[in-house]
Amino acid sequence: MNDKIKNKLTDVPETMLITLWARAEETKRSDALLRDEKAQEIIRKIDYDFSKFKKASFSQSGCCVRASLIDSEIKAFFAEHPDAVAIQLGAGIDARYERLQRPEITHWYDLDLEEAIALRRKLLSESGRNSYIASSMFDYGWTDTVKSHGKPVLIIIEGVLMYFEPEQIKAFFDEICRRFDNATVLFDMLVYIAVGRSKRHDSLSKVDGKAEFKWSLLDTKEMEIWNPKLRVEKEYYLSDYDKGRFPFLFRIFYHIPWFYRRFNQRVVRLRIG
Repeated sequence: MNDKIKNKLTDVPETMLITLWARAEETKRSDALLRDEKAQEIIRKIDYDFSKFKKASFSQSGCCVRASLIDSEIKAFFAEHPDAVAIQLGAGIDARYERLQRPEITHWYDLDLEEAIALRRKLLSESGRNSYIASSMFDYGWTDTVKSHGKPVLIIIEGVLMYFEPEQIKAFFDEICRRFDNATVLFDMLVYIAVGRSKRHDSLSKVDGKAEFKWSLLDTKEMEIWNPKLRVEKEYYLSDYDKGRFPFLFRIFYHIPWFYRRFNQRVVRLRIG
């Protein structure tokens, strides 16, 4: 009898299954960039053909380099602000709170659309310090919830922003600048050359639906022009942290500055205030 959970996700929400698979696969390795036993547990509970991603080794390792860098930044933020409030936007079924050993901060929120949160609740449990918000990140009621604690705020956005139009992204950052006097945002910046090319992507091309890469910037500092409260504090180029996992030819080409900037995904720490 098959008692697995049927997948009903399509389009952009379905992409959360790619990153779930990536972390589960990574955890099998002796030289893992990160370990996520919860991802392995979850993947066994979902009725979905994950085997279609088996040749997507480049994006699999990229997802894990990205997640590892963001995890490290989160740990550093909590070390400096042990009373912080964190919110992960577009959380999907990422067990990051568990992966980070359930940090004893003031509170951790996971936000996503209603269909994603419904699936999340079947697979991951809320707790006294970790609760879920079923909402679009563009419905800004979550900002009041986060601010109500009166504590340092960390906003985490991974694998999300690239699916929205540039105008939506700029309006989003304008709005959170208006609502926050002081906050830190961690997010990933899509490979610049990948905009409009999802059908050539080794894993996204395997997902049913119309998910498309829509946003990236060649120069992240351009965001500082959008609003005087925005400041880029740190930027990581993933090829500098891949530990030899990216394809050999790419690692050769990354020595060329033009290629390095356009074919590299980034993790960015942005300051508001």
